[in-house]
Amino acid sequence: MAMETPLFSPPAFDQLHAAYDGPLPLGVERVARLGGRARCRQLAVQAAERLHERLAADTRLGLARRRRHLAADLAPADPWLARLSATLAFHRRGALGARV
Repeated sequence: MAMETPLFSPPAFDQLHAAYDGPLPLGVERVARLGGRARCRQLAVQAAERLHERLAADTRLGLARRRRHLAADLAPADPWLARLSATLAFHRRGALGARV
């Protein structure tokens, strides 16, 4: 496997440190290492979408387990099933994110 080129080169990192008298402000180094503010935002959005995907999958499993243990006539009035359904809808919307 070829080694990837770092997003932020050591000379540029030295220039960043030279631009400040004291320690770097909170987040400046992280943003620089990730390739800028736009890339940092993009990675944050992708991470949030992946989290919503995992939480939606967990909620689907919980819904299926809860529904399996309920009689058919009790399912529409079950408050726990309603909460799980609302949670699933929330995480599905979150998982779609900017793709819509």
